[in-house]
Amino acid sequence: FALAGKGQLRANLDAQVRRMLKDPKSSTLVENFAGQWLQLRSMQNVTPDTKRFPEFDEQLREAMTKETELFFNAIVQEDRDVLDFIDADFTFVNERLAKHYGLPGVTGEEFRRVTLPKDQRGGLLTQASILTITSYPGRTSPVQRGKWVLENLLDAAPPPPPPNVPALAEGEKAELTGTLRQRMEQHRADPKCATCHEQMDGIGFALENFDAVGAWRTQDGTEKIDAAGTLPGGRSFNGPAELRQIIKSQGDEFDRCLCSKMLTYALGRGLESYDRRTIDGIAAAMKEQGNRFSVMIDEIVRSDAFQKRNGISKKGD
Repeated sequence: FALAGKGQLRANLDAQVRRMLKDPKSSTLVENFAGQWLQLRSMQNVTPDTKRFPEFDEQLREAMTKETELFFNAIVQEDRDVLDFIDADFTFVNERLAKHYGLPGVTGEEFRRVTLPKDQRGGLLTQASILTITSYPGRTSPVQRGKWVLENLLDAAPPPPPPNVPALAEGEKAELTGTLRQRMEQHRADPKCATCHEQMDGIGFALENFDAVGAWRTQDGTEKIDAAGTLPGGRSFNGPAELRQIIKSQGDEFDRCLCSKMLTYALGRGLESYDRRTIDGIAAAMKEQGNRFSVMIDEIVRSDAFQKRNGISKKGD
């Protein structure tokens, strides 16, 4: 405000943006933007089946949410490459969450930074909060997980399903048999279902080693997990680590997606076709400057979309 009063704010904008990002008040960015972008607010409403997942309780729910918030905050405060959202080799856990993940040597309620075994976990995709909100109470959902990745990491939301397509039946009502993957493949054989599922299922199957509350597993019932698949573009993978590498190799798409989500949050409105030029410029600047989080914020703050607003001219103007 003092700089603005002197007419000097624009000349010092970068320094002020960085000051604000370092300020403890920036925690609201983590809570609000992460809640919006990652759908993290849904963690308050998930209700896993406690008969199937007796380990899930309120302490674990809180720990799952806290992990993602601390992880996001580390990207911001350390001004890291935003691709760490996809494949970072660290996270934050307390004893409760470490036990859930099978990570040894962590005791107490305090959260601490730990290095992850990269064959299992890394980045947002393998955090229990994301895996839980994209599951049903009693089982995983490759469809919801695949849809979440397309919408929130690649900005490529699939089309809505055609009307009157039934959901995959469960229990005594189930007409399809076998593992979840086998039943979904039978379901996908219906031409009405194939178009959407082709885009989502391959991504979701890569995450089948994680159960409906994000714990690692190697079997679905009595059957061994099959986490292999092929994406619509033809690229094959086997398991979450290879999927993360594929998404990371599409860094330009992720950058544009993140820019779009952040610009939407910053403007408080949906984006229009004329905003594409702004997103292209922000993503290009990020690529030139180490893909750092602060560069994205700087470019958004400097953009016409953020500094100016549309208005309807009055007669005589």
